[in-house]
Amino acid sequence: MQYGVDFSELDVHVGRAGDLIVTHDAVLDADAERDLPLLVEVFDLVRGSMGIYVELKGDGTGAALGELIRHGAADGVRLISGSAVLELVRELGASAPDVPRSILFTPGWQTPEMIAACRDLGANYAHTCFRPIEAALVAELQRAGLLVMTPHTNDPAEARLFRSMGVNVIASDDPRILAPLRAC
Repeated sequence: MQYGVDFSELDVHVGRAGDLIVTHDAVLDADAERDLPLLVEVFDLVRGSMGIYVELKGDGTGAALGELIRHGAADGVRLISGSAVLELVRELGASAPDVPRSILFTPGWQTPEMIAACRDLGANYAHTCFRPIEAALVAELQRAGLLVMTPHTNDPAEARLFRSMGVNVIASDDPRILAPLRAC
């Protein structure tokens, strides 16, 4: 939040108690799970200040996020959610259809397949998690009505290149490289 980014991305899994816990990898140890933040705690922290991009990682996370949203836990939080697992994106769409969704596309997807998958699942964002990203791809996805997210970059030159292509979201692990792009 101190860098003024619009969104911060985090990964979630369903914990033993059914809560969404913030972690990249599934937790096998109950004691370790207790030390991890709950997604609702993150919502409370960022409410009104910054959006959250929730990457659905584990089984049932789409339905669990939908449940949180229906019970008001995300009220006042700008939210986008997505996954590379199409079934989780479908699950979220069924349980919380108003949440903007993305599909994380890994290498091997062809542009027409990406567009079809986004249409099928009602995804607003095509999150291209591969390189190279070319301007023609960005333009074709946008002509199909999709917003384009880039793969994570921590390279300022690559971030500027992505911006010059007209992408909608530049993903980075280092918010300091994004700050100069906001001034452009």
